[in-house]
Amino acid sequence: MPRKMLVIDDDQMVLSSCLRIFKEEGFYVVTTTSPEEGLSLVLDTYFEAILCDWMMPGLDGMEVITRLGNTSPGSAVIMISGYPSIGRATEAMKRGAMDYIEKPFTPDEIIEAVHKAIQRKEAEEIQIIERFGNLTKTGHVSLPSVDDKILQTLSAAIDERRRIDAKPSIEALSEPERLREVILAVLDKYERNANHLIAVLQAVHSYAGYLSYDSIGLIADELHMSEHDIFGTASFYAQFKFEKPGKHLMRCCTGTACFVGGGGVLLEAIKSRLNIAPGQTTEDGMFSLERVACLGCCALAPVVTIDGEVYGKMNPSKLSRIIDKMYRAESEG
Repeated sequence: MPRKMLVIDDDQMVLSSCLRIFKEEGFYVVTTTSPEEGLSLVLDTYFEAILCDWMMPGLDGMEVITRLGNTSPGSAVIMISGYPSIGRATEAMKRGAMDYIEKPFTPDEIIEAVHKAIQRKEAEEIQIIERFGNLTKTGHVSLPSVDDKILQTLSAAIDERRRIDAKPSIEALSEPERLREVILAVLDKYERNANHLIAVLQAVHSYAGYLSYDSIGLIADELHMSEHDIFGTASFYAQFKFEKPGKHLMRCCTGTACFVGGGGVLLEAIKSRLNIAPGQTTEDGMFSLERVACLGCCALAPVVTIDGEVYGKMNPSKLSRIIDKMYRAESEG
């Protein structure tokens, strides 16, 4: 049975070209110039691949990709555009696109992009299946994030209490004193109930960025538990870290696309430049380094993110300049 493809573009030349190219590749191809019609078509038919133009009359291509994530999450979506930019490509990837290709493209370029996108989508599905398979065996689950509003509310409550007691605000305290106040406020919120240990650890971790041994010791004392039991519980979850993170988090992708594009060389350059390995923090506390399998921006390979900002088409010399710039800004600030 042939794979199905949907092409959404207001350019008839692009539609006819894709129809011809992918029919020869064995696809069943459906084309439309209407974003609204395209979104309607996916409700009745599953398409392995969807090509979507960025700039069209009516719905914006970014909005189409966002909706496709809800209506056809299994499809490999590729954005095509005659107005390329790294920012636009990054946004497309964040919204669920598997790749991004510039117009005009050659048959070989679009064919390669579609096949790679389908392969990555299928690999994602396999990973999800395996992850849930492991979940049933180990019970290892991921933690939801803590809403910043909760932490803000806790800080406000601490400040109000300190104001009533005629004590300095929380911002006037040293970092250890401030963290202790937050931990006690978190424990109060959960009524010092050991059944809420995960929620307590999660809130403290979200505030400090890690779980220090002093934090674990204080929580153990207040909940009348052993430090060993708390550490054992926390270490079960990969999200909990036990070393203070750097001021800036750098993630280097070494997934297939990035590795082929030089991601491995880039990682070695970062390790040499900062004198740290993945999972470590520089001695000055400026950077923490993580190696990741995929950042979802394969079209921009090799990719590095710093504090969530994507830097595509990266190389060692460009990254070194970015690091130097951040250090200069730190010294001037």
